[in-house]
Amino acid sequence: MLSYCMPRDELPAYSTLRAFVAAARCESVRAAADELGVTPSAVSHQIRILEDWVGQQLFLRTGRQIQLTARGRTLFRRLDTAFRTIAEAATTARAGARDRSLRISALPLIASSWLIPRLQGFQELCAKEGADVAIEIDTSNALADFETDGVDVAIRSAHRPSPNLISHKLIDLRAVPLCATRVAEEIKRPSDLSRATLIHISARPDGWQNWLAASGNAPVKPRSSLSFDTVPAALEAAAAGRGLVLGLDPIVWDAPIARNLVIPFRTKRVSAGAFFVTYRRRDQSRWIVKSFTAWILQEMQQDKHRLLANSRDIVRKQSRAP
Repeated sequence: MLSYCMPRDELPAYSTLRAFVAAARCESVRAAADELGVTPSAVSHQIRILEDWVGQQLFLRTGRQIQLTARGRTLFRRLDTAFRTIAEAATTARAGARDRSLRISALPLIASSWLIPRLQGFQELCAKEGADVAIEIDTSNALADFETDGVDVAIRSAHRPSPNLISHKLIDLRAVPLCATRVAEEIKRPSDLSRATLIHISARPDGWQNWLAASGNAPVKPRSSLSFDTVPAALEAAAAGRGLVLGLDPIVWDAPIARNLVIPFRTKRVSAGAFFVTYRRRDQSRWIVKSFTAWILQEMQQDKHRLLANSRDIVRKQSRAP
């Protein structure tokens, strides 16, 4: 299994520090996960990375409870102050230009395969309203922080949207195993995954085991594992025959690389949550945020029939009985 070891002289990633601060503030890994819109295991993973880098334990763990150590309290106070300073600086910098620009954070898959091809329609809508809007799209896989990243709207997949944000569902998702045709020849049933390479998304390292449990299959220990930080990169690896990946149906079928992927076996439908468009509560009166949200909801409503019909057709053709 490929793994990443961070050099001690390299600062921890922003997402790692943010996961620590959220867990420290909430005194709960699960509550921090809900706030950040990720899984509890993803938060725990980031905390372990930070503890390895610091070289000391930052939390005391007793069952489901966590409590900061002395070193953890010191680090939390300083990071919390720093994050507040960053938020204030970002807010001040954007004052006076909030409705002349729109920064969208979207996962690479939905951004490249669905949003960007349609974005001209939103620009034309703004032009009709006489608004000269500058649009910036951040396709990082890292979860956007509305307070410090300057993001106005985010499009993210989640089982439960954050209660601290306003969220509107775009489309339900399900996870489907995908691989190249030559790999599918050797994988006839879920138990055969023990002889395969499983491809993971680093933000969701437990994705495959969760999928196995949800689909009623026993856990497996794969022959090997690969991990990527974005879904498109993982899909490329699967298409190259490097292993199997979990795709987000039905959006995945709009990605050109999906033409080179097949579903190796039939299995129970497993929910992967849904795509949501989200924004801050205090921004709900902003014209640019309201306009984009209304536009993207209408676009998805108009396209949902095509997406679902395309999914049913592909699944019917590609799925093979064990």
